Amino acid sequence: MSPIIEATKRSLKTVVTTAFAPFTRSAATGRVVVLCYHSVHPSMSFASVTPDEFAAHIDWIAEHCHVVPLRQVPSWAASRVQGDIPVVAITFDDGYLDNFEYAFPLLERRGLPATFFVTAGLLQKDSAVLTRFARLRAGGAEALRSLEWDHVRAMHDAGMEIGVHTYSHPNLARLGPDAAREELRASKEIVEEHLRSRVWSFAYPFGKPRRHFTEETTAIVRATGYEYACSVVFRGVRASDSRFEIPRFFVSRDSLSQLKAKVTGAWDVTGLWQEKSPLWLTKRFSPLDFTV
Repeated sequence: MSPIIEATKRSLKTVVTTAFAPFTRSAATGRVVVLCYHSVHPSMSFASVTPDEFAAHIDWIAEHCHVVPLRQVPSWAASRVQGDIPVVAITFDDGYLDNFEYAFPLLERRGLPATFFVTAGLLQKDSAVLTRFARLRAGGAEALRSLEWDHVRAMHDAGMEIGVHTYSHPNLARLGPDAAREELRASKEIVEEHLRSRVWSFAYPFGKPRRHFTEETTAIVRATGYEYACSVVFRGVRASDSRFEIPRFFVSRDSLSQLKAKVTGAWDVTGLWQEKSPLWLTKRFSPLDFTV
């Protein structure tokens, strides 16, 4: 990506956070929001946040929002009873060891639920999947420090939800139906076998509709036995949203003010762009979305 586009995107992040915040205070009433973290690490270059930043995030969320398990999000969004504070669900993608080392203890100490979507091949130490993650994250060996299955069971036993994030973290939109079906089936079976329990939730790798999954993909998710699935669209959850396309906000080195802006609605204009912009124009601003 060109330096000009990178600079434009960074500037846009600041502008959106500050310009729209004054207009979203009342809109925060009754909002339902899902947040998506990845790595929580003190020094990793691709970490979503440091442990200290994550602690500050969830302290604010616990004080100002109603935190619910992901499985309750569709019913909260469909409810006609509008609460006076936002409803928030917390999720994690990929399955990094630091989720257990740093994020899980902070959540458990505060009594907050979360969902951890694990990439089965990463936890299985499949060499091809490890190579793919090393390339995607550009983090060397440290990027390959995944959860162990004992960690997954411990988090599950503590009340955290474990979901599936495919076997090898592909762009499902670029796979044929048979390959996509195998990614979804095999990963679900592996996670259920190690967890010794059914899993119900799924998160699309990379997560953006039209770029990383299609209507055909969603139909396969439903047919494979998942009950709900998460995408990545920067807006709150609507009553009209399919439970197989629950929108989430990526958290990417967000300051506390940027996190607040996402929860209260200032960033929903970005979700409109992600859903409605022509793909040819999107490709110019986010070319990596089409090459992963």
